Amino acid sequence: MALDGSEKPTIYDVALVAGVSHQTVSRVLNCPETVRPVNRHRVLAVIAYLGYERNTEAERLGRLHKHTAGTAE
Repeated sequence: MALDGSEKPTIYDVALVAGVSHQTVSRVLNCPETVRPVNRHRVLAVIAYLGYERNTEAERLGRLHKHTAGTAE
């Protein structure tokens, strides 16, 4: 359960419990070599504790938005 009472924990919940920014959580998930080991281990432990799972639909929409951000309509 997420900290706000919803069904699934969010990246923001993970960040709050781990004591890092949501950007750090994102970096741990996407390019972990760029995060200090102590923070990476903390975030991964909180992910396991909360049962956080990536939202694949949100990721897909994020990638789609990046590819269309510079196009003219």
